[in-house]
Amino acid sequence: MRYFARGVSYLLHPLCMPVYFLLFIFQGDTVFALIPKNIQYYCYAVVVFTLLIMPLVSLPVFRHFHLIRNYKLEEKQERVYPILIAVGFAFLGFWLLRGVSHTQIVQQLYLILVILLSLFSIVTLRWKMSMHMTAIGGLCGFMLSIGMHYPGQLRGIFMIVLLLSGLLGVCRLYLKKHTPAQVYAGFLFGFGFITGILL
Repeated sequence: MRYFARGVSYLLHPLCMPVYFLLFIFQGDTVFALIPKNIQYYCYAVVVFTLLIMPLVSLPVFRHFHLIRNYKLEEKQERVYPILIAVGFAFLGFWLLRGVSHTQIVQQLYLILVILLSLFSIVTLRWKMSMHMTAIGGLCGFMLSIGMHYPGQLRGIFMIVLLLSGLLGVCRLYLKKHTPAQVYAGFLFGFGFITGILL
């Protein structure tokens, strides 16, 4: 069971959520699936580079300078540095997409992520809220908001992500990474913030 819980935590890692977001809107039954494939691939490349690869590459640098003790980031203060670097690369991603046609939804994703991550880092200074649950809660919020504002059918995807949120929450509790309050607060923070802006 422990290996299963860890596997779910890795598959639903916060760094993966922007990539899943693109997969859902580009490959699902949405108006964004009509965006030219070359632009979709460019969006994938930018998101993977700025929001997945570069934050991962920065972790050994932080450890080398003793800003973090290990890659688990179990102490709330240790999370601030990776979050700040993620904010910086989110700005870079937004810059790389500026002026590219049909990428407004991805640019919107970047801007909202900058605000969400900034607020999360402020909370993290005082309290350890679940980053996993904040990320998947935000993904649920995005799916709900896009399904309500744009043509297409995302109900099935939204229900799947919602079920995965529950599974992830159980896994984080089983692994004793968070308290129930930190799990619930993380999901509600991510979901409530995204829907509050987009709905």
